[in-house]
Amino acid sequence: ILTGPGRGLVLLDFIYLEIDLKIKLGEEPLGEQISKGLLMIDGRVLPRDEKVAVGQQTLESWFSIVDVRYATLLHAVEGTFEIKLLEGRFCGKIKAGIEGIQPRIVVYNSKEDGVVPSEGRTDITLRRRVMTLRLDGMLTLGFAVRGLGGAAATRQWKVEFTPRHRGEDKKEISCGIARLQVKVFWSMLDYRP
Repeated sequence: ILTGPGRGLVLLDFIYLEIDLKIKLGEEPLGEQISKGLLMIDGRVLPRDEKVAVGQQTLESWFSIVDVRYATLLHAVEGTFEIKLLEGRFCGKIKAGIEGIQPRIVVYNSKEDGVVPSEGRTDITLRRRVMTLRLDGMLTLGFAVRGLGGAAATRQWKVEFTPRHRGEDKKEISCGIARLQVKVFWSMLDYRP
């Protein structure tokens, strides 16, 4: 599972992305390198209009092909989010997304990341905690939980946040037997009228 960067990037000049993928077995690195290379994004020539522009570059190397997708946004803010389990247990998926860009990003999946039981207030360890979005956009966190007792139906909930220049927002949501608190911290990035 690849994630990152851990912060929003302001594309005003060249940005170099170094990719160095290795195979791991559990926590032990096997030393096998499957991809190594460098991509360059020239922030000077990217579109500076109101429409969200998604770019993509591909790195073809020894044993793999890596696609890097990125979007350029005007009036960008960074939302750093955390999710706490207040009651019950959470067994499902959490996806984060912003308006105008698909697909949503899976930030937690209990099948791969483990079920979160409540032992007091427990922070859910997310694969990614930072999203960059437009100040006039919307941050959406979607929660999906499979039915109890072998029921195949999946129930879904979502919580939305309207970005701000700075500060924080907090909401609580009940998802099946879990009660969660979602908190988002806002900070301003590139703002050019």
